Amino acid sequence: MNRLLSIFYPRKCPYCSKPLKYDMTECLVCRAEFPKTPRIEALPTGEICIAPFTYNGAIRRAICDYKFRGKKFNAYSLAGAVVSSIRNVYYKDMGFEVITCVPMSKDRKIERGFNQSELIARYAAEQLDKPFENLLYRESGAAVQHEKTYSERISGKDDSFHVISQEKVEGKKLLLIDDIMTTGVTLSRCSTILRDCGAERVFCASVAISKEYGVHNNISGGG
Repeated sequence: MNRLLSIFYPRKCPYCSKPLKYDMTECLVCRAEFPKTPRIEALPTGEICIAPFTYNGAIRRAICDYKFRGKKFNAYSLAGAVVSSIRNVYYKDMGFEVITCVPMSKDRKIERGFNQSELIARYAAEQLDKPFENLLYRESGAAVQHEKTYSERISGKDDSFHVISQEKVEGKKLLLIDDIMTTGVTLSRCSTILRDCGAERVFCASVAISKEYGVHNNISGGG
């Protein structure tokens, strides 16, 4: 049935909008243009975050279509690219036991319809054959990060993130996934909370890293 539907309603490449064959998540031309090595950037807390893409051009359009225009199919390709980066950089540490994501507040999730980081993390977990679990939650009423300036993000105190169950975190190696890393503050806060609640180690990954990251933060690296 799905194959028949794909004939009449063909899926399109998230990056160039060309029709795709039934089993493809992006066209071969766009796939060939994916960066060969992931971006690796230091977070404010000293950990690293890896990402297959820089947030600009066709990648930015694909992510915005996914987040704001209901094109959830794009998540398959975005998650696949994240998995490639994870295997590329974290291959020696693939012992992480659970994959989780940056949470979205309940009111924000109702407004958006879904947590875009969660869906990508779930697809990544399937491809890596690892369990996914929501380990964090965010209180409603917290200011949205992308509406803040860089200085506000860095200097602002944010106590809205919490661990759902410390028992599920203690002693675990975790992989934390977000959609876009802009300043690294959100990932840093989430990873710190997980470690403070007993996580042995937290690995961080995102779909894309802001083009300007490292310029504002005086951190070199990435491309």
